Amino acid sequence: MTDNLDQLKMCELRAKGLMEEIDQRSTNPTVVCGKCGAKADAPEHLHNPRPLMKKKLDNFWN
Repeated sequence: MTDNLDQLKMCELRAKGLMEEIDQRSTNPTVVCGKCGAKADAPEHLHNPRPLMKKKLDNFWN
């Protein structure tokens, strides 16, 4: 492969069908792309990174 995988963003990896690389970069996502909605562990893997908001549980006891 001529492309350096470290330089590719998540949407570029998806377009190339490199799902294993996507899985490795999104094991514990902290950011989401404002452009394509991909989630990643680090902001450098996305074109337009935004902080990933934690979901609040709908629980009556908390």
